[in-house]
Amino acid sequence: MGYHWIITSFAPVVLIIIATGCATQRTGAESNLADPAAAITASQLSGTWRGESWPIGTDSTSVLNRELTLEIKDDATYRLISTRQGTGTASNDSGVAIPDGGTVVLRSSTGQYMRLQRNGDKLHGVVTSSGRPMSIMLERAR
Repeated sequence: MGYHWIITSFAPVVLIIIATGCATQRTGAESNLADPAAAITASQLSGTWRGESWPIGTDSTSVLNRELTLEIKDDATYRLISTRQGTGTASNDSGVAIPDGGTVVLRSSTGQYMRLQRNGDKLHGVVTSSGRPMSIMLERAR
């Protein structure tokens, strides 16, 4: 029982030290060296990407999956075609694809944007569509 006060006295100090160490900022150079995908360029993104989006959550049965085709040109402009599976209803979006570290930001001409993580020849992320979270996965077409 005599050691209980030692633990209760030093535990908060140890937690503060750990939290301070976790909260320190890293320089961009450190993260770029550890992450080979961080050096994405616009030319590496150009081409056709195909995939789909699907709803996340409890009401996911009320929303249909969408087939996606993302075309990124050499000048970093893009066109995204989204087709609802089952109904064939298509919608188009266009804008600029901006490399940002290991991610790609699709900034729409409407002012909206979506951030997708790049992993080799795959882009993935979660976006909100019509107020619902949707998961997106695209692969570079061969």
